[in-house]
Amino acid sequence: MRYVKLISIFIIILTFAGCSVKEYYFPMSELTKGTVYKYECKSEPSKTQYWKLTSDLKNQILTTEAYESNFRQYELFKEKITDKGTEVIEFKSYLKNQKGLSLPVYNIPKDVDVFKWNTKEPYRYSAETEYDKNTKMIFSKERKYVGKSKINILGKEYEAIKLKGNYKTVVVNSTEKFEYTQYSYYIKGIGLAKMEKEYSDGKKETLELTEIMTIEQWNKKAVANTVYN
Repeated sequence: MRYVKLISIFIIILTFAGCSVKEYYFPMSELTKGTVYKYECKSEPSKTQYWKLTSDLKNQILTTEAYESNFRQYELFKEKITDKGTEVIEFKSYLKNQKGLSLPVYNIPKDVDVFKWNTKEPYRYSAETEYDKNTKMIFSKERKYVGKSKINILGKEYEAIKLKGNYKTVVVNSTEKFEYTQYSYYIKGIGLAKMEKEYSDGKKETLELTEIMTIEQWNKKAVANTVYN
């Protein structure tokens, strides 16, 4: 009877605490030399993205350099790995100026939770950006755990965890805003494998992981295919 009570208490504690999904996140130990993920949008190829992922195990930092389909970098994102999840420590966008040059724009993090190991509570990160004296924008992403799902990626079926994210960009002191919902799927040993976007106008868009490249393979592809605008 005593053991039955102990088991019941243990189950209650687990239920209250939620489960950990840490092993579904990007595998830090395999990204030390840099790895590039291709997220392909088959319905609209111009929306395809490339993410160059590089981990720093000593400092527990994951750096993501994101590129558009034409190999132009549009973002740099750094996360600190903690015992509770990951937190944004640097968030930079790259915008083209009138001369076609790509210039960095620094986004100032406010809320910092990017990914939480525990599935019980929703979480968010947000950032403020000042493009000039008259234009200030606030970006936010609120996320929560949905459950587990089966998905087919890279020719195989995997069990994935499914997360729902609500994305919002607001222009301060105006009525302008941009919102969409994204369902993100993560699998063990790989990390983010699929993104399903649903926009406020009803449009839907899916990006799937279709290729994983070494830095050498990426460099050859980028040099061969870069489009200069």
